Amino acid sequence: MKIFFLLLFLSFSFVNINSQVPFNQSPDWISADISNVATGGAFADINNDGWLDFVVANGNDISIQTLVVYYNDGTGKFPSVPYWQSVDSDYHGHLAVGDVNGDGWADVAVSVYIGKGGFSTPGKVKLFLNNNGTLSSNPDWVSAELFYTFSCAFGDADGDGDLDLAVAAGEAYYVNPAQLRIFYNENGNLESIPSWKSQISFYSYDVCWADFDNDGDLDLVCAGESNPNYIFENYGDSISVTPTWQSADASKYANSLFAGDVNNDGFLDLAISDNNQLGGTGRFKIYLNNNGTLETTPFWSSSFSGMGSGINLVDIDNDDDLDLITGGWWEPVRIYLNDDGNFSSTPDYVSTSSSVVEVIVCGDVDNDALISEVMYDVGPNKLFYLPQNHIQKINRIIVAGDTLQLNEYCYNLENGWISLAAKPDSAAEIIIEYVYSKDIDIGVTNWDQNIGNYVFLNKSNPVSIESETELLNSFILSQNYPNPFNPATQIRYTINSRQFVSLKVFDVLGNEIAVLVNEEKPAGKYTIEFNSESRANNLSTGIYIYQLRAGTFAESKKMLLLR
Repeated sequence: MKIFFLLLFLSFSFVNINSQVPFNQSPDWISADISNVATGGAFADINNDGWLDFVVANGNDISIQTLVVYYNDGTGKFPSVPYWQSVDSDYHGHLAVGDVNGDGWADVAVSVYIGKGGFSTPGKVKLFLNNNGTLSSNPDWVSAELFYTFSCAFGDADGDGDLDLAVAAGEAYYVNPAQLRIFYNENGNLESIPSWKSQISFYSYDVCWADFDNDGDLDLVCAGESNPNYIFENYGDSISVTPTWQSADASKYANSLFAGDVNNDGFLDLAISDNNQLGGTGRFKIYLNNNGTLETTPFWSSSFSGMGSGINLVDIDNDDDLDLITGGWWEPVRIYLNDDGNFSSTPDYVSTSSSVVEVIVCGDVDNDALISEVMYDVGPNKLFYLPQNHIQKINRIIVAGDTLQLNEYCYNLENGWISLAAKPDSAAEIIIEYVYSKDIDIGVTNWDQNIGNYVFLNKSNPVSIESETELLNSFILSQNYPNPFNPATQIRYTINSRQFVSLKVFDVLGNEIAVLVNEEKPAGKYTIEFNSESRANNLSTGIYIYQLRAGTFAESKKMLLLR
């Protein structure tokens, strides 16, 4: 059972739900260091001042260059040139951000696509530790073996509460296949030789961790170039060395990927951008998750056909579903709005700026709509997904009344998951305090040496906190979502003062099915999950009624369970 309780607004504004795409068609910020071949990128609070910085890895296969940081000035603005850059330089690919050693500071791993001798020499992967707000000038860790790699991703592969590093591998242009790798974290240090390698050698340009089968551990998915996209399943005590899922559609030339639940059914789906430089049709597409297994062919594809690149899923219009943001080489940014799990084949937004987009990143860089929220759960799970992705900050985690230390859990802010080191007792209450935003901005890295990096600021029209307070002057019972549902749905309600609250579920004959809430609650907005499979009796397809009582207020609504 999960309860989401809105606690506090951190800024002095809130965003209205707006069905229109809330961005100008041209970027609000463009970096001036256009000679940099920007490739990897992330929004991350490097100096822990509460504002997202822009971390960029330069080089690609074009030039030997550095890792840089554009520090946020504390007003939501970035300098035109980076304040910090590494001494170390390479043909850098994509990067990953995470607290590897549990000291509370975000570290940066970077894939090196090719060696300094060019395509005839393999690359490597390396890690820059964060020293109280400043990254090391030279990497603190470098893989002991050389291999071609364009992307890496942090995840808890072995469920021990620290970040391991998965590395996509292979170089398709000159036929250099390689094995996917995982470098395990041992007491805050990455091993120099990976303990896990895929059995097959192939070509992959992006990689990500996601719990596709909802079994409480993170599976490994990679975007395949000249071969299918693959998932390597995590069994809890081991990760398959051969793919347990692969895409079956004709186009096998993927560039980038992102995992997210696009239809709000509780299972993570997979968004892929194909790039037709080496073949295929070059479309954006989404593979739906059918009760824990991805469909092998996409349920949606774009009308766009070309050299697709950066891709992301995030709720930019605040309607509680994930929209699709895409980029391409010498292409504009395109946004496809999510309409109850469906997307138009043509974009709802196209920027007027065209560039060689490599990575698309998301976050609230100007802190104009931050919200502090608490998620409640009950053990014994160790892996938790927050109800939003692109989280700004994890404040603290409390298990059975004890606040966990930083080395007792790890997390991924972009994907919105948290992994605990120790398994809680089955009755232990888990409280996760975190910060997210209702005003997501977009960052873009460009590897065209005539164009800088971009930031598009969200232009949603904010209203004051007072307007939100006025909303709390009434009792509200909202329609559950999704509806129809299977197996779980969320029920939202608002109360205007401290009241004894009862929220129950009944069948059409009036028999009580579940008691979701039966306690005194302070004024606020609440969300609670009703899971039909957690009931003692096995619920069948049909109409069910949920009823809220708070003081003299009483209201009932219907919901439909479809098996």
